[in-house]
Amino acid sequence: MAELYAGTLTNFNDSMAQEIETALTSLIGALPSQPEQLVNDRRALFIAIAQGVITHLKNKQAAVEITFDIGFGTVTANTDIKVRP
Repeated sequence: MAELYAGTLTNFNDSMAQEIETALTSLIGALPSQPEQLVNDRRALFIAIAQGVITHLKNKQAAVEITFDIGFGTVTANTDIKVRP
């Protein structure tokens, strides 16, 4: 089962924060890798953004509906967003 994961400074891999960092890199090029405090500060910002997005999605998941056309009518379902702590 897939889960949304914001990330932490000690576990950044496979997180939404890492995806944000990757997206920024693709837009503006390589990001500085030194000093370490700069990298940690940048990643802390990405983690905070990811936490806010995930919390908002979780709190508002009833607003996300999926509708299926099954030929003789439609079926609408809501999401059940899973979040990894």
